[in-house]
Amino acid sequence: MKNIKKYVIFALALACLSQAAQARRGELSHEPVFVEKGQTLTGDVATDKAITVNGVLNGDATAVGGSSLTVNGVVTGDLSAIGGPVYVTGRVKGDVSSVGGPVDVSGIVRGDVSSVGGNVELSGAGEVDGDISALGGSVIKGAGTTHKGEVSSFDMRAVRKVLPRVLRLARYSGEREHGVSPLFVGGLVGIGLLVFFSMLATGALLLLLPAVFFPRNVENAAAVISGDMWRACGIGALMVVVFFPGLLMMTVSVLGIPLIPFALMLYAAAAVLGLSAFSVVLQGRFFEGIKKSGPAGLPGKVAAGYAIIAGLMFFGKVIPLVGGILSLIGFMLLAFGTMLGLGTAWMTRMGNQPHTPAAHPVQPVTPPAQ
Repeated sequence: MKNIKKYVIFALALACLSQAAQARRGELSHEPVFVEKGQTLTGDVATDKAITVNGVLNGDATAVGGSSLTVNGVVTGDLSAIGGPVYVTGRVKGDVSSVGGPVDVSGIVRGDVSSVGGNVELSGAGEVDGDISALGGSVIKGAGTTHKGEVSSFDMRAVRKVLPRVLRLARYSGEREHGVSPLFVGGLVGIGLLVFFSMLATGALLLLLPAVFFPRNVENAAAVISGDMWRACGIGALMVVVFFPGLLMMTVSVLGIPLIPFALMLYAAAAVLGLSAFSVVLQGRFFEGIKKSGPAGLPGKVAAGYAIIAGLMFFGKVIPLVGGILSLIGFMLLAFGTMLGLGTAWMTRMGNQPHTPAAHPVQPVTPPAQ
């Protein structure tokens, strides 16, 4: 978990700092911004020096390069700081986000507060109406503070909250002669990899649950896929076709409406069980084809089969030219495995009954006429 936090902090900070460092002088100021009390400034401000608002700023404020951002008055937009602290003793009507620096709120923030690599502290009579997300830091709330939203010390929602602010910095760079900064692209790629591997881990965990808690059911379903695959595929295709019309019929029935959540859960459980069994068969065919020995345990077989599908979809996104074909193959395997798994779950009654293929009657052989 600690390593994941470090990767997120590094990717976000790299994206922000590299983009801000190459900003054009005409759009990124190199002078401190000070709005005096009683003064009103309209428009967004972005600088690599300190920003202090004692009056009113009608716009967004962005401080990069480790400079501080202090609001003692009113800011109608959002606050974004890269590498420096954020102090809010006044009022901010938008969101507050920081990468690599702490956030201290003793005033009022009407939006969300997000921090990557720094603590978020509510002190004094601080008030935050939105959510607070601290990725790689802590959330500290004093006794007299007010918070109406949710708190998450480590959540992927923190990335989604900070990322729009990070991307907003791109407009301060304008169009450069040499294109987009490689470091900025690298930072975004790092965030994309983090999100992808989080989804990959979630899918693997979901498919491993049947293999760990219901191994016999998975083995029965895998046996059907190996021995009677096309029949299971036909039944699965029929289940996919009639699923939504069946739900629609349940919605028009008084007795059927309470059964809709149960039907959805049963359908999802059947798909997960069947896809887990399909992963077992897939990895077996794969290692048989390359003449290598695969994992010995059932959870290892499920993980290996899922890794084949996920690997095709992942490398299809990063490999040029043939990548689209790999992604298509991975998606087709995932769709085919899910459909096949639904039919398998039906034939084995969710894996509780071993399926015996129907015996074909033996036709008597008529001896040739003499």
